[in-house]
Amino acid sequence: MLTRILKFLKGYVRIRLSGYAPERFFNLCGHHGIVLWDVRFTGTEYEMCVSVGGFRSLRPLVRKTRTKVVILERYGLPFLLHRYQKRKLFVPGALCGAILLWLLSLFIWNIHIEGNYHLSDDVILSYLNDIEVVHGMRKSEVHGSEIEADLREYFPEITWTSVEVKGTRLIVHVRESEEGETTKIADEEPADLVASQSGTVVSMIVRSGTPAVREGASVGDGDILVASRVEIYNDDGELASVSFVHADADITIRHQEYYEESFSVQYEKKVYTGRRRLSFYVTLGRHRFTFALPGASFEQSDVITAEVPLKLTENFYLPITIGKNTAQEYEIQDAVYTEEEATARAEEELALFFEKLSIKGLQIIENNVKIDTDGEQCTASGTYVIDEEAVQESAPDMSLQTQDDSEEEGNGT
Repeated sequence: MLTRILKFLKGYVRIRLSGYAPERFFNLCGHHGIVLWDVRFTGTEYEMCVSVGGFRSLRPLVRKTRTKVVILERYGLPFLLHRYQKRKLFVPGALCGAILLWLLSLFIWNIHIEGNYHLSDDVILSYLNDIEVVHGMRKSEVHGSEIEADLREYFPEITWTSVEVKGTRLIVHVRESEEGETTKIADEEPADLVASQSGTVVSMIVRSGTPAVREGASVGDGDILVASRVEIYNDDGELASVSFVHADADITIRHQEYYEESFSVQYEKKVYTGRRRLSFYVTLGRHRFTFALPGASFEQSDVITAEVPLKLTENFYLPITIGKNTAQEYEIQDAVYTEEEATARAEEELALFFEKLSIKGLQIIENNVKIDTDGEQCTASGTYVIDEEAVQESAPDMSLQTQDDSEEEGNGT
């Protein structure tokens, strides 16, 4: 790579050599230290590359060997500058462009949120704006650890966050807590595994700790599944020692839940008139300039926004965004779902509910939900069976070890 850069900076040409003594020409080039590369024989002639300085030294060698040299192509910075020497503003313009790109690279022009499901991007961006983490801020002002701590403190739902700067982007990774999620006990501390849901244990793989139940057992909320207490017996079958570990296992519990959702078959329907109004905007840094086409505004409309942020690479965003807003006018009319339409909507809502469960890692085993329509209400109700890792960590009762130690001492005496 370095060799290519040096060749480009010094400039080189590709030449064609013809004549009666090309071998002598090559020998003389080697004797005078003239470097030739990418040499190709075309049948009666030779083609090769030589530096600009080397080409200037070829004239006496060509005369001695009675050969002929013709320039085929010119490459490199000297020829590029010569080509644009009449355009006096080209070099200053290119230099100014390079300086401008360097200056733009010192700022954050795009803030991207990843990993959020319940909290919307707008909510998180609004809070970041309150703590002065905004588009257009200098990258030197980004303090990742402080932003991470502020997000965790302000949003209790966020259990983990990470902030990184890539190019001109600030990427905020978050992880939200699930319902019923508890704080984990430190790995070096003893911990039991207990059920966080009543049901039946369908699978259990224990890596650390003592199993308290077996596969197929029915358990209740809070029952110990894997105990941190580990008992060690000697060859005589007597209890030799007791230790407490951090229990670790993969456990799946199957349980049944109840689902019920209903809605009225009478609703307000949007009827689009077909009238549209376009407006365009350009965002420069923190400022937005809107250009609306002539036309009356609508009392009721849906606005569809499409925008394109300008960027040089995946992570080098520019402070310019071009967007278009399309307002579609509609009127509100009273409507009634047919039985088929109501059933389809209920099925769609149920499928969305199950999809959210799947995203959380739950597996749907049975679906016994029924949909009924009575002319006024559409109701979906029934039970469903799921498999999930309904397990949480719990601090063990260390007093049990103290009692056992006391009993052993008493027996020994």
